[in-house]
Amino acid sequence: MTDTAIRWGLAAVATILAELTLIALSIVCVAVYSYAIHTGETPEYYSAFAKVSGPWVSLLAGGPVFFLVARWIRRRARSAAPGTAMAMVGFYVAIEIAVLLLWPGDSSTTLPFVIGGFVLKVAGAWLGAGGIAVGASANTAV
Repeated sequence: MTDTAIRWGLAAVATILAELTLIALSIVCVAVYSYAIHTGETPEYYSAFAKVSGPWVSLLAGGPVFFLVARWIRRRARSAAPGTAMAMVGFYVAIEIAVLLLWPGDSSTTLPFVIGGFVLKVAGAWLGAGGIAVGASANTAV
């Protein structure tokens, strides 16, 4: 194994970590809304709010979450960080596409959020893994 090989196990763990973090942030968003902002509604009301707020949470928090998880990857495997971070994003995209395809009902309204979220997550992961710094150091080393 070369020093720059993708660390598949680390990418899988990072994908799970990022997914769980985004789920936790969605739960916190609904909890804050239901306990502090708009109290006294039925559980169905908050369930509907969760379906509406989930894509927003993923869109707004996805980039920073993937940035931080990619920084975590970089601390463990510096030379393999960009490739491992992109593998993490690939795993995440595969999971999200499977969820969208299996989701009951019409998921076309969330498609712009999903595409925008993917772009921000790729950018966050690339920047967190030091993708620009790796490319710059490769160019100056030549």
